Amino acid sequence: MAILFDRRPTLASWPKRVYAWPELPEPFRPALAAWRSQGLPPGNVTYIPRINQYGGSPEFATAWLGDEVLLQTAQGGSVQCLAFRGADVAVMDYYVQLLRCTVTVTLSEARSGLQSSFSYNKTKEDQLFPVLNLAMGNTSDSVPRAGHPDTPALQQLLQDSYAMYNLSKLCYRFGPEIQEFLFWVGRNRGLARLNQPKPEYFVARMERGIACVQKDFYGTRLVCVRWEYLRNFQVVQERGRPILCLESTAGPAARFPLLPEQQAAAAAFLAALPADTRRDGTSKSRI
Repeated sequence: MAILFDRRPTLASWPKRVYAWPELPEPFRPALAAWRSQGLPPGNVTYIPRINQYGGSPEFATAWLGDEVLLQTAQGGSVQCLAFRGADVAVMDYYVQLLRCTVTVTLSEARSGLQSSFSYNKTKEDQLFPVLNLAMGNTSDSVPRAGHPDTPALQQLLQDSYAMYNLSKLCYRFGPEIQEFLFWVGRNRGLARLNQPKPEYFVARMERGIACVQKDFYGTRLVCVRWEYLRNFQVVQERGRPILCLESTAGPAARFPLLPEQQAAAAAFLAALPADTRRDGTSKSRI
């Protein structure tokens, strides 16, 4: 059988803001009927075509109205929908590999830990900003802080890792201030990875919860967990190696390897975390 080549221009698979309802493919329209009756403008909808028009990869549509988001995934002749508010999101996982971004939203245990992912070309990420903002618990038009304050700890981070100093600014999507942070450099394992840059990790205590940034040869990952959905954050031993595990009430969120000499710093960071945080931002003790 002859191979079908996708001869579309590169931008044909990029996110497209909808300016008129006929521009949105028909399979995505029924789920938006109720919102349209409430005044949903087409500009609040972004359509993300499949990467290869002949492949079996999914295509997506995102929409927002007020403080609510609707994610739709079309694949194999069916459409899956997930509607939520920022307060429902237990884990937000944002991964960038070259120009490909993948966002995974995991809802709280009260929402049965429902999960949805969508991918898009980062070149047009501005069209997804309202959705990303709302998923992080911000307003749709929120503008994250662009730079770090001039503190001794962050200036030391700049000296230790220029790359992580800049990548850690992703945490400001989850809140306006990094209250405390832990930074460490990992180790490559396996002969095939010896010449690759070493992985780096950054874990921040924010007012809203925990934000983690991981940078390795493959890409950059941001994982955020709200305080009210944080179940466990601890160092465990697996096959004699220490692992920093972040777990939400909806399930595992992230796992970051530590070197033995880094366990003490990780333990000190964990010990300094507030025991509990209410939705209004004040703290109370779990002890």
